Amino acid sequence: MPVPTHRKHWDKAMDDALHETDAFENPQTPREALPDYRELEFEPVAERFRGYTVITTLLYWLPFVLVGTAMNFLPDLPLLAGLLIPGGVLLLAVLIGIYRWVDAGHRGWAVRAHDIAAKEGIFWRSVTTLPFARIQHVETSSGPVERWRGLARLKLFTAGGITADLTLIGLDAEAADTLREHLAEQIRLRDALASDDGDRRDELDA
Repeated sequence: MPVPTHRKHWDKAMDDALHETDAFENPQTPREALPDYRELEFEPVAERFRGYTVITTLLYWLPFVLVGTAMNFLPDLPLLAGLLIPGGVLLLAVLIGIYRWVDAGHRGWAVRAHDIAAKEGIFWRSVTTLPFARIQHVETSSGPVERWRGLARLKLFTAGGITADLTLIGLDAEAADTLREHLAEQIRLRDALASDDGDRRDELDA
């Protein structure tokens, strides 16, 4: 059966339209043109955070040291075991305390126009970047020792996340509150822009 004339004209018009439309382009970006994340000037954690690590390490391990020491009062306990148990626990606590002290110096955070970044780690270092567009909720929290030391932590949640996707610890309490309000304002601006775009689309479709 011959193709109707109007169908031939329609097919030709569609072919011409496709050729006139700009093709999708996805050019490669050279490695030399990529921005270097190391150029970020990370803000260090609060100076009081190092003292916080020492205090919390002592509070956590002190009961274990006391229990190990109390074992010396058990009958028939060899002297060597009575010395090694509390001594080993104390040595472990000291090593962990030193690690946390050094780790505090490798932590930092940075805020850019569209995202927030955090770095951490001594041997295995990492840099985590979270775009503002993904953040759904932000909150600050602090324990008793953190409040005593004037510290707080900032927790960032994304859509559907039960636990925080990014947590900044060792922040000065005032800086944490300022950062929380800044991020909350970014979320409000983003939601307002998204609502305006939706209203304009609805007006165009009407």
